[in-house]
Amino acid sequence: MYVSYDYYTESFGGSIPAEDFAKVEAAAEAAVSYLTYVNGDIFAVEDDRVKRAVCAATDVIYNSEKSSGSGKATGAAAIKSESNDGYSVTYVTEVQDGQTAEAALRKKVAEAVRVYLLPTGWLSRKVGCCHVCADCNHNL
Repeated sequence: MYVSYDYYTESFGGSIPAEDFAKVEAAAEAAVSYLTYVNGDIFAVEDDRVKRAVCAATDVIYNSEKSSGSGKATGAAAIKSESNDGYSVTYVTEVQDGQTAEAALRKKVAEAVRVYLLPTGWLSRKVGCCHVCADCNHNL
């Protein structure tokens, strides 16, 4: 586990219950690794920005699982449109038409991670070293 529960709650300010954290954090690590694999092992060196990226991804994944766990619309969903004659209600969703829930989650995780990792070069898709150095591996 790259991020400890203590770091998540104390430094990042997260609120996931301790019993759910390990499973969700593992999924977040996998997502961050997937987004950065081209540039090497992002978890090889401990870095606060990487930890924060994992924490942000953890929150997104947990909140997604929590909101979709019931399988029905929650009370927090806003009404997008409503028709009275045939009684039709459309709720605002984060998923675009034709987009799967998994694709929407991947996009949200990537956006949350991007905030922390974009300035580091870890999200670059360039093949090979982007710096003028002999052995750059993007470790922070």
